[in-house]
Order: sequence, then structure tokens, then C-alpha cells
Amino acid sequence: MNRWPITRYLLGSHTIFLVFLLAGVYLFVAVVVGAVATFRDIRISGVDVVGQILPWVTAGYGTTTAALLATVLVHGRTRREFLIQHPVFQVITTGLIAALITGVYAIETAVYRAFDWGQKVQDERAYATTSEYATIFGAYWSMLLIWLMVGVFLGMAFYRWEGSGVLALIPAGVIVVVTGGVNGFLSLPFARTDLPLLPVTVAAVAITYAMLWYTGRDVALRARVA
Repeated sequence: MNRWPITRYLLGSHTIFLVFLLAGVYLFVAVVVGAVATFRDIRISGVDVVGQILPWVTAGYGTTTAALLATVLVHGRTRREFLIQHPVFQVITTGLIAALITGVYAIETAVYRAFDWGQKVQDERAYATTSEYATIFGAYWSMLLIWLMVGVFLGMAFYRWEGSGVLALIPAGVIVVVTGGVNGFLSLPFARTDLPLLPVTVAAVAITYAMLWYTGRDVALRARVA
């Protein structure tokens, strides 16, 4: 029962909270869409609109992980345990959230068809329509996992090196721009490619994890000043 304690704790608390939080966001979006539909035609996907801010929110959440590491160390766990178990939490949680988003797209598609509404998505997305569920799931999982791990890396870099941690923004920026051209999030024109999603995602995650491991493997625990 004591195996993978950090992962189990995070899945039982953070994952549940994040899933319910996102579900609440989509319920709110549904209410907004319903209200707007009373005085004008709906032409775009509400779920896709939320997708524009998800990368930034995901990275922001990831940057808070450094504080979690400090708590874990105080409670007797090691940096090695954390750096092994937290990425497992990242993979599982982002996969669950990607599945939730895919399901919400399916529900939205059914509702929009019933009311004969338009359901346009952003042109740069990896999927052209909201019924390409496998592609939607893969694109969101790719984006969420990469941006979350990048956020964790940045949070750890600033925790370890303080102001000098700003240099970590350079490799982090390269990773999100290159992968954004593949999964369709933060997709800049010069970065768009036809590279396969899975190998690019795996490579990006592996590189980011290597940087995270280097940054956090011996990071010092800061003493709090009373």
C-alpha cells in the first residue's frame, strides 16, 4: 500500500480536482453558448475556444510544482521519488483530461447538429472537424502533457536558480513552438509541419523530462524566514 505514494496522492486529490474544475468550465461555456444563441446564430465551437487558453493554464499549474516538491521533501520523501512519480501523475492526468475534452466535443457536436449551428474550429488545429475524435484526443493529450511538463520544468528552474531561471524559457519556448506546429496549439505559421504527432510528442516529453531531472535531482530545499 506504500508504493507510489506521491502518484497516488496526486491522482486522488489534484486529478479529481482538475477534472471537476474543467467540467465546471465546460458547463459554464454551455450556459454562455445557450445565452448567446437566443439573439444570434452560433458559428464556432465553444469547446475549441476554451482550448485556446488551456495551454497557458496548464503551464501555469505546472509551475506550482516546485512548492509541492518542497512539501514532499519535508515529509520524508526524496527528490528521486518525486521526479519518478510526478511524471506518472502527469501522463495519467493529462490523458484523462484529454478524454474528457474529447467526450465534451462529442456532446457539443450532437447538440450543435440538433440546433443546426455551425461548429468551426481554429484553422491551425490538427483536426479539421469536431468529429475526428481520435485526432482530437491525441492533439489534446500531446498539448496538455508537453505544456504541463514544460511548466513543471520552469517552476523547478526558477525555484533552483531564482532570477537566472529565466534562461529556462529559451528551451521551453523552443519545445512549445515546435510541438505546437504539430498538435495545433500555439501553432505559429513558420513552425507548422506535417511531422507525425506521436514521435514528436514522445521526443518533446523525453527532452523536457531530461531537463527537469537535471534541474531537480539535487535542488536545495529553501529555508523559510520567519
